[in-house]
Amino acid sequence: MQINWVKDLMIKPNGDLNMINHGYIKKAVACLGIIISSNTVYSQEGVWNGASRPALTAGGAAIGQPISIPVRTNNSPIILTQGVDQSPVPQGALTPGVPPAVPGNAPPPGFGSVPPPPSGFGNTPPPPSGFGNTPPPGFGNNSPYIPGSTGMPLDRPATNNPNFLDSAREYMGNGPFSGNTSRKLFESDHAFDNFASPTTNLFLFEDPRALTEIRPLYMFQTIPGNNSTLQGGNVNYLGAQARVAITERISFVINKFGWISLNPTDQQDGFNGDLSFSELWLGPKWTFWRDEKNNLVAAAGLTFEIPSGPQRAFQNTGNLSLTPYVSAAHSFGRSSYGSFDVLSVLNWNISTNNARSNYLNLSAQLDYDILNWHRFYPMVNFNWYIYTKGGESSFNFDGVDLVNFGGQSIGGKSVVTLGPGLRYKWSERVQSGIGLDWAVVGNQFLQDFRMSIDTIIRY
Repeated sequence: MQINWVKDLMIKPNGDLNMINHGYIKKAVACLGIIISSNTVYSQEGVWNGASRPALTAGGAAIGQPISIPVRTNNSPIILTQGVDQSPVPQGALTPGVPPAVPGNAPPPGFGSVPPPPSGFGNTPPPPSGFGNTPPPGFGNNSPYIPGSTGMPLDRPATNNPNFLDSAREYMGNGPFSGNTSRKLFESDHAFDNFASPTTNLFLFEDPRALTEIRPLYMFQTIPGNNSTLQGGNVNYLGAQARVAITERISFVINKFGWISLNPTDQQDGFNGDLSFSELWLGPKWTFWRDEKNNLVAAAGLTFEIPSGPQRAFQNTGNLSLTPYVSAAHSFGRSSYGSFDVLSVLNWNISTNNARSNYLNLSAQLDYDILNWHRFYPMVNFNWYIYTKGGESSFNFDGVDLVNFGGQSIGGKSVVTLGPGLRYKWSERVQSGIGLDWAVVGNQFLQDFRMSIDTIIRY
């Protein structure tokens, strides 16, 4: 074909040029371009296939070098294994005719892998377990209840039909000394701030919560006129109480510390109106039940009644009395108008010798939290004392929580008092209360009427 279109371009003998065939010229240009392009491709082949530059390696195997693909000689399937430890392939091991090793799923270390950050300086270590760390969610943690906001707290969903042992384990905690490590040192248990502390029978009616507070108090009591020995008069008490919450379950209480003045109408038999140091009452308390979901709290404690005062006020009778007790508080009947709270305590006063009297005491308080403000708490109080054993003195009456005369003939006799009270919270840290109660049964004893006034300064 080339001879034909060359002949057409030849010059005739007479020197004139033949007419140029433009179609042949186009074909010649196209062929020339193909020839030039082919030479360029062949000259660059060495660059493209990596023959003229060093090969990159990864794990000993060259990257960019041709690898022979094994030829199957039978119909057996090729099995790819997972999780098999493949040792690094040394350089030059991939030779023609030798099948390469089948790698596992994990990429081999080396080129392209992201190494894990080394341990040491600059890295954030995981927090160590132990004291001072944030406790896991669950029982014993701080309640989300905010005083003055919504009323009763709810910090845990109800479990599906828990049995009694599971419920007891949840609300009693992990051991008797368990507490919330995130609470401040000696801080009161504020998960039940909707309750109001008692306003009557202040020495025996113990609040079940673990509290840290100082509580100045004053009592004025009239002596019944039909008391055959004293024939009327009055009793004054001025003192204070103190409580320290070691944890939200364990606390220490000073129930009675102050001065007393006995002022009977007939001051014979050693009575006089001098102000005297009273007995000292103190002891530990364990808040063993804390159900924030149902707003129920209960405690048990032991009070040591130490005769430490003078004879003139009958504050030195006998050696010692032990008073174990159980107290509880619960809220119910919540509405937009407010909610009811009931507090109760059961005491058993036990003398360590025959000089002092023994008695049981049951006290209860029913109050109403007006509009759930946690401010105004009007209440009704009930106190019942029944003597189980008399002492060695010649008196036929006794003075329950103020004076233990140790009267001989009082076994089986009772004293019942009723009356209203009011607790007002200026804030959760400062509160005031007043309680009034009259003896409706056993008014031949030391009490006819009593007024109790206190102020609580709570942490």
